[in-house]
Amino acid sequence: MDEEKKVQFQAELLRLRKEVTEALARKAQDAHGRVGGEALDEADMGNATFSMELELSSRRMLLETLEMIDKALRRIEAGTYDTCEICRRKIPLERLQAIPYTSYCVECQAKQEAQRKK
Repeated sequence: MDEEKKVQFQAELLRLRKEVTEALARKAQDAHGRVGGEALDEADMGNATFSMELELSSRRMLLETLEMIDKALRRIEAGTYDTCEICRRKIPLERLQAIPYTSYCVECQAKQEAQRKK
């Protein structure tokens, strides 16, 4: 990968990192604003629990994305950004443009997902 492409991907990853960090900050602020001591009936408690689980899941996904972005930035610095971490083949430019923080080629990603489903 040429230097110009590396700089472009680095800029895009930094932009995505800022977006994810801001989304996490908003979620933390929203959660802080919802903390209350009001008495809830059983249905309200069920809804509150469901909402809290959704928020935790969303936060976990954002944290995982942030971790992948940081990893991709480190791979750019190391010169391995466009190399699949499993098979060591080049990750196609189109895939990196679609998912700039990916660490795997399409084939290896599919294998990873299949193993997770087992």
